[in-house]
Amino acid sequence: MLSGGFKCSGLFGLIGVVAVMVAVALIALNADSGDPNPKGTLALIFGVIAVFVVILFVLQRSDLERVAGGDAKAVQRAVAEGGGRIENPTTMEEQQLWAALAIRPIGDAALEARGSMWDSGRRSQRLGWVVMLLIFLTVPAIYLFESFVPLLIGGPLIAIAAIYGSVRALAPGGEMDSGYEKVGLAMAPLGLEVTERPQVNIEVREATTGRVGPKIHGALVLSGERHGRQVSVRLEAGTSEVTVREPSHDFAAKSRKLRVESGPEGIVVARKGGEQAGWLCDLWLAERLADAA
Repeated sequence: MLSGGFKCSGLFGLIGVVAVMVAVALIALNADSGDPNPKGTLALIFGVIAVFVVILFVLQRSDLERVAGGDAKAVQRAVAEGGGRIENPTTMEEQQLWAALAIRPIGDAALEARGSMWDSGRRSQRLGWVVMLLIFLTVPAIYLFESFVPLLIGGPLIAIAAIYGSVRALAPGGEMDSGYEKVGLAMAPLGLEVTERPQVNIEVREATTGRVGPKIHGALVLSGERHGRQVSVRLEAGTSEVTVREPSHDFAAKSRKLRVESGPEGIVVARKGGEQAGWLCDLWLAERLADAA
């Protein structure tokens, strides 16, 4: 769904980090080394960093709205054009392929679910703005006012904002649950539903540092009946596996990223990496092989 990607903000982030490092180094080199209290220099350095962060956040929001808007228009166009025969799925946009593989009418619920998937990204960005604002109100004040009072005030507020974001995402009925419900609604026209979802736990991620954070366990599994056959799609850690339960002759083929196997239990198309539309292409391929079995 990230048609076009976040190119503008990504490019600015790469170039901007280098530019900020150079600017900070130049400011430090041109500062008065004999100044015992270089608050002006520190204020200038914090200002440069703040400008970079603000521009980056603005560009990220702009990219998000551009991609979300492009996805919505592409979905509307794909639905208006209807299904039709798929000649080569690799040449189709994800939205076109999604609409073409639909075996049921694409209703408002599916369209709204696809569109609302971007809302969690918007909310995350807003929370990021709040956290970053609290950091910039806290950290520079510690150095400029030579006091730890801003830390005593800002530190708890930053922690509360971070905890709020985690609870909102991981709590029952939160962002994660809502996201998977929307995936189920969006995939309903394809005859698929969410039958298994990964679990996210807060646990120690680095034993040496004791750093704690979220960790995903398990896979997202979509299952259902298509064209009289049981179909399942397993998505996990950048890999996908599409299975069509259609007894077939033993067969195996493999490329750099794709593996195809068939036998009495059915046809499996597995992929490592790839774009959002990758597993949709694999579903098309598996069903074409099943038709020929």
